[in-house]
Amino acid sequence: MTRTTPPRAVDVAAACPALAPLARPATRLHPRSGTPSVYDSSIGGPLLWPTDEPWPHCHGPHDWNFLTDAWNPHGLNPLQSLADAKLTRHNPVPWRRTADVPNAMLPVAQLYTRDVPGLRPPPGKDLLQILWCPLDNADAMPETALVWRTAADVTDILNTPPMPATVDYGYSYIPLPCTVESERIIEYPSDFEKLGSEPLEQMRQWASRQQTGIDPDDIKSWFKDNICVAPGWKVGGHIQWGTTDPFPQPCPTCGTETEPLLTVASCEWDGGTHSWIPYEDQALADDYSTTIGPDVTIARGYKMILRVCPTSPDHPHVQLMQ
Repeated sequence: MTRTTPPRAVDVAAACPALAPLARPATRLHPRSGTPSVYDSSIGGPLLWPTDEPWPHCHGPHDWNFLTDAWNPHGLNPLQSLADAKLTRHNPVPWRRTADVPNAMLPVAQLYTRDVPGLRPPPGKDLLQILWCPLDNADAMPETALVWRTAADVTDILNTPPMPATVDYGYSYIPLPCTVESERIIEYPSDFEKLGSEPLEQMRQWASRQQTGIDPDDIKSWFKDNICVAPGWKVGGHIQWGTTDPFPQPCPTCGTETEPLLTVASCEWDGGTHSWIPYEDQALADDYSTTIGPDVTIARGYKMILRVCPTSPDHPHVQLMQ
């Protein structure tokens, strides 16, 4: 099934010319429950990983956790084992503090360039793989690993990746396997204070001319929720600032300002962003407004954005929570 976002209620170029030059494409991923294979783009699905390449591990330090050693005694697929445990809220081992031993990472996203417009791979690469540690790091986010590869080079596939030694007690970082239905959209920045007074004044004038019924004092919030930045998982686009004011995150290698690569969302929409619900999902709006898809939770329901250097995909990425 494809997903189609309803058109925005505003022609931004006409209503707010100051925002129009700042348009940026984004790709909504629309992850939905499924059974992807290693040859599919997915969220929380299996990775096309070569047997002769070491699996990424996180070396901590970590906070309070519980052991998962007993979860897979029969050699079941570890991803399915963890997903089943999450769905049943199975807790075989009591709370305890574990030693800071290397912790095997879990697949977060596998994105083939053929499926996801907007990815900018290194020359010759066509597959992006992102993994994370299923525990918080010192910044209250999971540590992530980012790998670009050429899919055709992987002929001997690792079918049983290592199991994490520990996972978050609330299962927050175990994404349920989902297929991806990519959709290209256009976004605009929502950090209006940084843009000066002109965009906000143009929004107020538009609301007045159109007799929208929107309080001019609330027009900024309305644009932010309904026009500028889409909710949910996506590639590229703009950042929906809110937890903090906008601040620079330069590339650790060259100092160039980083750009959003992947936004990992705690929900696909919420009460303020129903206008972004795809046509195909609108019957679910009241029942699944915050739990549809991979069912991960960043902190208390925020987003995590992986940012990369626009000058070189080989430079290290940085993380942001909003």
